[in-house]
Amino acid sequence: MSKLSNILVAVALLAGVPAASAQTMNMPAATAAGPSPAEIAKTATVPATPVFVDTAARANQFEIVTSQVALEKSKNKKVLAFAKKMVKDHTKIGKNFGAAFGKANTGLTLPAGLGDEFDKILARLKSEDGATFDADYIAVQTKGHQDAVGLFAGYAKGGDNPTLKAFAQKTLPIIEMHLKMCYDLAKLKL
Repeated sequence: MSKLSNILVAVALLAGVPAASAQTMNMPAATAAGPSPAEIAKTATVPATPVFVDTAARANQFEIVTSQVALEKSKNKKVLAFAKKMVKDHTKIGKNFGAAFGKANTGLTLPAGLGDEFDKILARLKSEDGATFDADYIAVQTKGHQDAVGLFAGYAKGGDNPTLKAFAQKTLPIIEMHLKMCYDLAKLKL
């Protein structure tokens, strides 16, 4: 996996996305079904700790920021309920990540900002309205959570930092639940 792919996976993770590429992250169409969390986890590779930290931090923040945009732009009650849950859950995940990172003694620093790819996606979402926004938001969340499941599952099974590995193991079921919610949202007729 390339360094860019690893970084996008980590960003997506915290935002709710695993091992994403720039091309797939920019896809506007959501699919109502995709690989199950178990299928994603089975094929997940173990990311290096710096990749996990960077990706998880950026992705989690991306999940929060894009969901805050959804709370401002969407009129769909199901999309709004999902966005509210994403803000709540990913804020908690971010706090738990910060606590684990502080104890992990990695020698790393947390990244500043979302990164270019996430910034581009965020700008695109901000420029959209109505059903176009809702569909793109759901697609971005779906891809993000697929990538996050891969990132967290990989680190949970083989990460080399015990504190971050325990965090990944504890957080993975939440991200898997979010992915299932994304698949349900993708079935909506927007």
